[in-house]
Amino acid sequence: MPRNQFQRMIFALLTVIITVHGYVFYSLYVVNGKLLMEITGADSVLGAIRAQGGVYMFGRMLPIWAVVIVEFCFAYALECLVGSPMSLLMCDKEVIEV
Repeated sequence: MPRNQFQRMIFALLTVIITVHGYVFYSLYVVNGKLLMEITGADSVLGAIRAQGGVYMFGRMLPIWAVVIVEFCFAYALECLVGSPMSLLMCDKEVIEV
């Protein structure tokens, strides 16, 4: 477990880098990939995303890199503000109960 604020921020950064990429690509390729290819008639998921002009977010189509950046910013903020403090509280509570 991280022992100070700097370590918590680095831990949050590493966690978010892994999870955001995993989530975005899982949702696009695994969950919606076949449907996107059927709708656009493309041979690949990336081709289907290009054919439709990006990924729908905030009422418009955005490129994949923009979706990753937006998701990264939201996830990092939530991890720093909610995730890390709550995990420390839960860890302390478990240590006290044991």
